[in-house]
Amino acid sequence: MARVNFFGLFLLPIMIAIPVVILYFVIKLAVKNAIIELKNKNII
Repeated sequence: MARVNFFGLFLLPIMIAIPVVILYFVIKLAVKNAIIELKNKNII
C-alpha cells in the first residue's frame, strides 16, 4: 500500500502540471499574436 501512495504523490502533480503548462503556452502565444495583430492594424 505504501508503494501505491508513493507513486500517487509523484503522479498527481505531474497530471496537474502538464495541462497547466500547455495552457500557459497556448494563452501566451494567443496574447502575443493578438498584440502583433493589433499593432499591424495601428490600434495600439
